[in-house]
Amino acid sequence: MGDANGMRIIISTRCLINRPAGIGHNTAELVRALSRRSDASLLTYPSPTLLAVSRYRENHLGWWEKKLIPPRRWHATDRVAHSLISRAEQWYIRNHHLQRDTWFTKAKSDVYVEPNHEWMDTHLPTVVVIYDLSILKHPEWHPEKRVRDHRNFFDIALKKASGFVTISEAIRQELIDYLGVPPHRIGIAPSSARTRMTPGRPASTARNLSRMGLKPGYFLHVGTLEPRKNLKILVRAWGRLDASSRKKHPLVLAGGTGWGMDDLEQEISRAPAGLVRLGYVAENDIPTLYRGAHALTMPTWYEGFGLPVIEMRACGGAVITSLDPAVREVAGDDTPGIAANDVAGWTEALRRAAEDPSWLEPQRLHGPARAAQFTWDKAADGMIRTCQMAMGAPLERTSAA
Repeated sequence: MGDANGMRIIISTRCLINRPAGIGHNTAELVRALSRRSDASLLTYPSPTLLAVSRYRENHLGWWEKKLIPPRRWHATDRVAHSLISRAEQWYIRNHHLQRDTWFTKAKSDVYVEPNHEWMDTHLPTVVVIYDLSILKHPEWHPEKRVRDHRNFFDIALKKASGFVTISEAIRQELIDYLGVPPHRIGIAPSSARTRMTPGRPASTARNLSRMGLKPGYFLHVGTLEPRKNLKILVRAWGRLDASSRKKHPLVLAGGTGWGMDDLEQEISRAPAGLVRLGYVAENDIPTLYRGAHALTMPTWYEGFGLPVIEMRACGGAVITSLDPAVREVAGDDTPGIAANDVAGWTEALRRAAEDPSWLEPQRLHGPARAAQFTWDKAADGMIRTCQMAMGAPLERTSAA
């Protein structure tokens, strides 16, 4: 068991093939933290080179597949492109099989970490990362296929996984209460802010925001636009502010479009001028977006952690959240909390934030210190402990409630 470098962990990074969202960001940071450990060695599947090829292949799949088909007329450029892509495809398939068949063995690894709800049968103890149970507890928030796939994953994981890791105490408790997982089989590897989330200089922030068509002082929401984010309430509450407040503090929604958007689209169509939809924002621009906000607003119905909350606090910004247990666990006692369904409460919170500059100032002052309580090294500690537990004994069989 293990080698000269300690425990040998293999972790799936398939969630990084496509443009990363919450799970992808969490996995990438956890991989970096585990890579720094002296008491463990880390393999990532697919390997960094194969991951880069997989990402390029996925992002250009139509062109890639077209070049695999022999052209009817063999122009020199077509012949070269077909030859190169055909060889790349053969290399891609061969290495996927090679890594899968040889790396997930006791000769190569001690424990397998699955961070993306994609079960793989191996001969290794398996630790599954659970971000939340929204699929099981609130299937109405998700597309039917996603619900079906994730339920199948949970059914398998509950029978076969050797251990579980959650990203907050709130979700750990849900695994115990809702799924009946024994407490000693669940570790915590809490998320943290990404590395570049720090306070910035106002002049630099304003200059960078101008490239995005923004000025400092907006209310901000960061995250995929989907039902559980409860953005209808936010849009409605912001729309009830007086015109001068809305002009001074526009509402900026940053995040890709998710599923179940009809109700939100209708609410947005009725909103007054000043609402800005940025869509997916490149990772390099996220710190600037946080730094320029008057406050981050998070009226979510349900989260597993609340990454934007801790990142906003790391940047020295103010946050207003719902009363979701995981979000409150992360946000801290100095963060205002309003019930997710309380439109009047959200309206009043936004109004006060707009009209009383001193209200959220203590939160801004103490934000970086609060964020510093959450680190990726601590997350790696939690993962290492859970992997050690998983290597010692199989999980007791249980079934979903």
